[in-house]
Amino acid sequence: MRLNPVIVGWAIELLGTALWVYGYFVTGHPSLISWHDITPRWFADWLPNIEAEIGLALVLGGMIPIYWPSRQQA
Repeated sequence: MRLNPVIVGWAIELLGTALWVYGYFVTGHPSLISWHDITPRWFADWLPNIEAEIGLALVLGGMIPIYWPSRQQA
């Protein structure tokens, strides 16, 4: 049985969203990147700790299997 890439992508995005929300509202570990030094404040406030950073990376990575063109469309 082969998993549908769109379902996998949505699962990754939901996991990333849950992790980002957890990291946004809970004081966690320090951030890997000093976002306040390199980005505008409105963006840096979205990534207060490493949990939020990983969650955002999962959300962005989850878009790849959703929007990647399938072999069947050719």
